[in-house]
Amino acid sequence: MDWRSLSPAELEAHYNPRIAVPDFAVHFEAYKTRSAETHKRIGGQFDLRYGPGPLQTYDLHVPPHALAGAKDAPLLIIVHGGYWRGLDKSLHGFLVEPFLKAGAVVANINYDLCPAVSLDVIVRQTQEAIAHLAGQAAGFGADPARLFLLGHSAGAHLAAAAYALPWPKDLGARPKPAGLALVSGVYDPEPVLHVPVNAEIGLDGATARRNNVVAQPLRLPQSRVLVAVGDAEPQAWIEQSLDFHSACRDAGTPADLMRISGGNHFSILYAAAEANQPLASALIRMMGL
Repeated sequence: MDWRSLSPAELEAHYNPRIAVPDFAVHFEAYKTRSAETHKRIGGQFDLRYGPGPLQTYDLHVPPHALAGAKDAPLLIIVHGGYWRGLDKSLHGFLVEPFLKAGAVVANINYDLCPAVSLDVIVRQTQEAIAHLAGQAAGFGADPARLFLLGHSAGAHLAAAAYALPWPKDLGARPKPAGLALVSGVYDPEPVLHVPVNAEIGLDGATARRNNVVAQPLRLPQSRVLVAVGDAEPQAWIEQSLDFHSACRDAGTPADLMRISGGNHFSILYAAAEANQPLASALIRMMGL
C-alpha cells in the first residue's frame, strides 16, 4: 500500500491508532489499573533520574537473586509509546512482572515529550537512558552484555532509532544490545506529517527523514531483533513493521517477525504482559531465561 495515495480520511484511519481503535480509553484505563496493582505486588524504586530533562526518569525493578548479589541478570529497558507526545511509564508498569519473575532486571523509562522537545531530543534522551542504565548495570545485579529493549509504538521507534542513528560521542562507547523486541512501531515518520495528530507532535520533513529507521535500518549482526505487530492493525500500520523487518534483514540484522492474532494497537501489549503469551515468552527466551 502506498500511503501517498490515501485520502486525508484514510490517512487518519491508518495512522492515528486512537481513530483505528475507538475504545482506546478502555485500554488506557486497563493499563493504569493493572500497573497500579503490579507495582503493589512487585515494589521497586520509582522516578530515579538518568538525565536533567523534566521527564528523564525511570522505575527500577530488581529480582531476588540480583538483590542477593548475583551480577548476571539480563537488563531489560522498557520504552513506552504515545506517538512521542503522550502517555507515561506509570501506565506501562504492568509489563514488568513476567520479565522480573523470569529473572531480569527491568527499567521502565520516561522521556520528555513533543512538542516541548523535538523527536531528535527524545532519541538522544533514549540513548542517554541506555548509556546510564548500562553503566549502572553491575550495581543493579545485571550484566551489561545482556542488554535488551522492549518498545511499543513510538517506543519501538525510539528503541530502534537509539541504535540505527548515530550514537552521541559524549555518551562514550555504545552499549551493545543483545536483543530488541519492537512492538507495533512507527518506523517511518513521514506519513505522520500528513495527519492531524502532528499538530501535537510538531514534526517537519527534515526531522522525519532524519528519524526514518526504515531508510536507516538497524545494523546489528550480533543481536536479535523481534518485530511484532497485531493483525487487527490498519494495513498501512502493519506495513510499517513489514518494511522495517525487511530492511533490518537486508542490512544483515537477524530479525524475526511475529503477527499477534487479533491484536490491535493497544491490546497487543497484553501479549507482552503474561509469561504464557507468545510475545512475552518469545522475549523471555531471547533473554535466555
